[in-house]
Amino acid sequence: MKHGIVKRNLRSDIVVLGVCFFFICIGFSPAMGSISQNNHGVLPLVKNSERANDGDIPTWYQGDEWTYTVDPLSFSSPNGSFDGSIESFRQTVVGITDDMYTISITGDISGYVTVSGFSGDLTGEITGTSHVRVSDLAEETSELHSQGTITYMWIPFAYEMNLYMSSSPALEVYDFPLQLGEQWQLSGITTVTGSFSIEGIYDQPFDESQWIDETVECTQLEQISVPAGTFECYKIGRQTTLSWFSTDVGNMVKTTIDQNDENMTLQLVCSLQSYSHVNQPITISEEIFPSMAAPGASVVISGQAIFTSSGDPIQNGVISIEIPSTGASWSTTTNSAGQYSKTIVAPTMSDDTPCGRETGSGGVIVQCSSGGLSGYHVQTLTTIQDNPPAVPSIQGTTEGKPKVAYSYTVVAEDPEGDEVFYYVDWGDTTNSSWVGPYPSNENVTLDHTFTKKGIYTIKVQARDIYYAVGGWGTLQVTMPAASSAFLWNLFHRFPLVFSLLQQFLGE
Repeated sequence: MKHGIVKRNLRSDIVVLGVCFFFICIGFSPAMGSISQNNHGVLPLVKNSERANDGDIPTWYQGDEWTYTVDPLSFSSPNGSFDGSIESFRQTVVGITDDMYTISITGDISGYVTVSGFSGDLTGEITGTSHVRVSDLAEETSELHSQGTITYMWIPFAYEMNLYMSSSPALEVYDFPLQLGEQWQLSGITTVTGSFSIEGIYDQPFDESQWIDETVECTQLEQISVPAGTFECYKIGRQTTLSWFSTDVGNMVKTTIDQNDENMTLQLVCSLQSYSHVNQPITISEEIFPSMAAPGASVVISGQAIFTSSGDPIQNGVISIEIPSTGASWSTTTNSAGQYSKTIVAPTMSDDTPCGRETGSGGVIVQCSSGGLSGYHVQTLTTIQDNPPAVPSIQGTTEGKPKVAYSYTVVAEDPEGDEVFYYVDWGDTTNSSWVGPYPSNENVTLDHTFTKKGIYTIKVQARDIYYAVGGWGTLQVTMPAASSAFLWNLFHRFPLVFSLLQQFLGE
């Protein structure tokens, strides 16, 4: 009889409470994200041609593990409340297939449940699996299960919770590489399905979808101390959430949520207790230059591969390079020093975390295989909306003497106002190489000395800091000998005569 009364009182209440406090756990999958609704404008991309490698995407490997404590974990609503904690909340990389990490999730949950007409101690365990993309740590699917008991008036009732979450597009919490002052937009639909039951009392499925529209910002570098140690972290802020990401740890070190409104109050603190990384059989480094470029620009991917156990370079190792977000791939081999290098054309990439002028960002996965062993590394390439600078103008002396230095002024305007570099081909088999960067539309003066008499065509080209290259500007100059300036001017007007005499007289 008591069971029937409890069932009637809790039918509308306990399911709300159960869904909410278990839904929190979804936010602590390896991406350590959280979901809230917020809609703000997005600031432009910080004007910088390179972003710090320290803030780039971590490379995880099978066996990597992070253990957290969630304490306190406090939730309340008009329907009820929960106060407790999650101990030994552990995420372990248990598999890597098809550009996807498989993450095992375990933990122990305990606390006190209060709902009108019902209260008791809850103890249980959490298990689950999450699938996270290797190339950007975006979370595609997660499932969590919890079972245990709720003790009501000295009577234990078995409970079971099954929860499945999927996001479309995948929930890309981070916009790697992390850069101070940068904001990005997080949006998509997250669907949660599952069921909650209390043995003999309650059994209810649920199916909910939520539109996520949130601005995320990387605000500062900050020293954070947790039981696992003290780390320099990127502080990432959202409407009700603060998180601290460490490149040394390769994951979040701490996350806090403090949400308080008329419908719900939620507070929690998640702190890293310990972590461990597993060495790959082959250690491979990766450098991308430039790591931020205009689509179509040349990008060099290079590094070195060594056997982890001995440190010896891997000779003739097979290198495969892949950008999963575009489906593009390349291959090469290592040399006798274990080094590799491959020049690719930067593709146009789409992006689920829009930010300023970015057209997209995605992890470049480099893998090395040799003798049945392998290893891989991930680093981010970012492409941006960009137009090349205008054709440069060049002004300076058009007639002069050999072996005398003359000044030439070049200038080009970039459509986006980006800084520019200049490359001057002096027409005498020498060049300036790329010089700069200089502000857009600012005169730049370069000196040059022609060592021999002749007619030269100076060519100048401009590119911006994102490697978008514009067309050539030209200027023709003559360098006659001092005693024959009149003849050189004459021959300049009649080039055919000049050509014949040059062949006859020689240089």
